[in-house]
Amino acid sequence: MDRVELGWDEFWAEVFRVRHRGSIPGIQQYDELVVDFCIQVLGLGKGKSVLDIACGAGDQSLLFAKRGLSVSGFDLSRSLIEVAKKRAGEAGLKVDFSPGDMREMEFEERFETAVLLSHSFGFFNHEENMGVLKGTHKALVKGGRLLLDLMNPYNLPRFQKTWTKLEGGYLLSEPHVIDAPSGVLRGRPATFVDTESGRIVLMNEDALSNNDIRMYTALEITRMLKEVGFNKTELYGQNKLPRTPYASESERMVVVATK
Repeated sequence: MDRVELGWDEFWAEVFRVRHRGSIPGIQQYDELVVDFCIQVLGLGKGKSVLDIACGAGDQSLLFAKRGLSVSGFDLSRSLIEVAKKRAGEAGLKVDFSPGDMREMEFEERFETAVLLSHSFGFFNHEENMGVLKGTHKALVKGGRLLLDLMNPYNLPRFQKTWTKLEGGYLLSEPHVIDAPSGVLRGRPATFVDTESGRIVLMNEDALSNNDIRMYTALEITRMLKEVGFNKTELYGQNKLPRTPYASESERMVVVATK
């Protein structure tokens, strides 16, 4: 078999965020629970505006729209945005999907709420991550709220090497590795055995870097949010109801900040 290296938007975004994600048992029910949690914690009613940052293929954006919210979603991957638009059209839902880089947001006091779900925060160096928070703060109206759904750095999942049968082939996912000195969870190198095209697809440098995540403690993230102008922060230990207090053994670290 031929071996090729391909980039994130060129190949891997669709493999991980559409094919692999769709193969996870119970993922649709999980998305419903996450959206229900966001709606209650953020106090969202019909017509309220939501900015879904790093929306991927629109899994949660579409559920927000189904509940009558005014949703705008964007993602760095143009291929995922095309999938999201197609899904919205098929479901008869109106969602403003567009490609975009979270480091370059130019919204000004436009949204009542913003969400970064599925640990979509921390992809960059510290200065750039701060820039994402500044841009989000600027995008929210006064009193607007931001919800960050993060992994708990004190209780990370047990990452394992896995083979998964997907449409068109087989995906080999290596485990994430935590780089303790830098506080970065290094992205999982992956291999896709493309049985349809008779080739082995590897991740290039771009795809690998897209999977690195800077991990922050609750103390660090609350300080960062205060520094960019948020005046109130709440912490929860899971991204589904009922609300639970955040602790070292919590399943997740959900941060809600108010402008």
